[in-house]
Amino acid sequence: MPFKQVQTEKLSQAVSRQIEQLILRGILRPGERLPSERELSERLAVSRPSLREAIATLQAKGLLVT
Repeated sequence: MPFKQVQTEKLSQAVSRQIEQLILRGILRPGERLPSERELSERLAVSRPSLREAIATLQAKGLLVT
């Protein structure tokens, strides 16, 4: 039985996945503004640099525009 190494996920990846799911489910609608960086980082309990990295990932995918 082949085993694969368990890899930890970066915090920014978890954040971007969560925001992406909210977009895909229609909870966050096109044109809707996200909360401020400070508020969003507090709600998600992550650092602002991790949040910025997640947002940059979503921008690269074309899911967010600043």
